[in-house]
Amino acid sequence: MVKIKYIERPELTNRERVLFLDFLKGMRITIKNFFRKTVTTYYPFEKITPPKRFRGTHAHRVKNGKEPPSFKVIEKFMDIKEGESRCVACYMCQQACPVPELFKIEAIQTPEGKKRVIRFDMNLLNCMYCGLCTEACPVDCLIMTDIYETASYHRAGCVTHMKDMCERAEDFDKRRYDEPDRIWIDDEERSKLWGQIKWS
Repeated sequence: MVKIKYIERPELTNRERVLFLDFLKGMRITIKNFFRKTVTTYYPFEKITPPKRFRGTHAHRVKNGKEPPSFKVIEKFMDIKEGESRCVACYMCQQACPVPELFKIEAIQTPEGKKRVIRFDMNLLNCMYCGLCTEACPVDCLIMTDIYETASYHRAGCVTHMKDMCERAEDFDKRRYDEPDRIWIDDEERSKLWGQIKWS
């Protein structure tokens, strides 16, 4: 049986009662931060560029000569032209996803005996933006971008198609492909938003 040890609350002195010292101690952090400059951004008039590793709307990288070695091995079994999505219809993204129903992937076999992806739709209303699908992709095709404004007046507008994803990836890579893969672009950008972190 677990014994519970009770500690009696110490009595306040008259000075502590009159001057509300306990209250002031508790409000010390609040009062200190009250006079600091806020980090609030005036969205939508002011927008912050998210880090490169931000989990935004999904995109498909295209075949452009920057493919990883794994793609070059699978490429001989695929019918993918230059500038088209490098998806190989392996369904690994769907297998890794906690909600696999959000994917609609279809592939056909060409007369030459190669595989060709004809459909890759994602219903982002079901997506948790966990990023597991991008980690499972063996050819670095499916990525997450820095685009976060995805609101739509209709449910159909939340379904993203392969053509849209290819255009989104080309735009993202043009802007940020060579940027270091880190949370903040540089320390100056981070300190501007969050101040200097003092480790205890």
